[in-house]
Amino acid sequence: MPPVPRSPDQPTPLQLVSELRQLPPIARVLARLQRLLSDPVSSLDGVADLIRLDAALTTRVIQISNSVWFGRGAPCDTIEDAVTRVGFREVYRLVAVMATDAVVASRLVVYGRDAGMMWQESVVCAYAAEILADRLGEDFAVAYTAGLLHATGRQAINQHLLAAAGRPSRLADECFPRDFSGAELARLGFTQADVGAAMLSKWDFAPAIVEPIRYQYAPLEAEKPHIAMAAILYGARILRTVVCQQQDPAFLRVDPEVLQRVRLTLAEVVACKPELQMQLKHARKLTATSQSGESSLAALGPAS
Repeated sequence: MPPVPRSPDQPTPLQLVSELRQLPPIARVLARLQRLLSDPVSSLDGVADLIRLDAALTTRVIQISNSVWFGRGAPCDTIEDAVTRVGFREVYRLVAVMATDAVVASRLVVYGRDAGMMWQESVVCAYAAEILADRLGEDFAVAYTAGLLHATGRQAINQHLLAAAGRPSRLADECFPRDFSGAELARLGFTQADVGAAMLSKWDFAPAIVEPIRYQYAPLEAEKPHIAMAAILYGARILRTVVCQQQDPAFLRVDPEVLQRVRLTLAEVVACKPELQMQLKHARKLTATSQSGESSLAALGPAS
């Protein structure tokens, strides 16, 4: 998107980030876990050591390892046994969802979104990105995280506008592909993608995650190493819009050149919807082992 001239009294993305409270510890664990998963020499022991730093996460992983979904044989009593049973991917998904629960914890008044709606859109986008990344041979953990955190910049914008105006008017949602970005640009001179990228950079997330989020509205403008993941996130946002907002994909203003960059068509992206719905059913079962998981998943409504 072309830059919008900024008024001297307008904040910068970094200023909005500085107004936020500290990132919950679980989100820092997510950033470190993603780096572990990207390291070919990392081990389950290293993952267990990292998870052990968060008591709530340790409890959840052990609970899930002993659930009917994964439970087999003798019960797991240690985090090492639990991680071995559940596996890298499910542990990563669990950490990511818990991080989202912690970060997306309040109603976004200026966006007309409650915490449940934000959680739902984040999780759907995460699974959609993971599905597309798997099909294209890209890093599933990077794609999942980018999808999960693609709209995290809205938290800072919402907080800033509420503090500045008390009861600010809602930002206009133009649906895919622009979402709220036009209204954000008009109000602030930048978008939630800019703020989200600043947030995640400050919190030590890898550029492989930060840059696709920064360029989610214009994937082809990203630096070459990040174009493919930005395009995957673009495709995931299509699926998010179709599933969460029940939009007819035929009426979405999709740029075919973005999808062509990763050898996809709109029809191929939309064809992932049944697999995405299966993943959501799996997520419901996986996270229903604790009260916090049940409350989050209730926002998704009945299984399809």
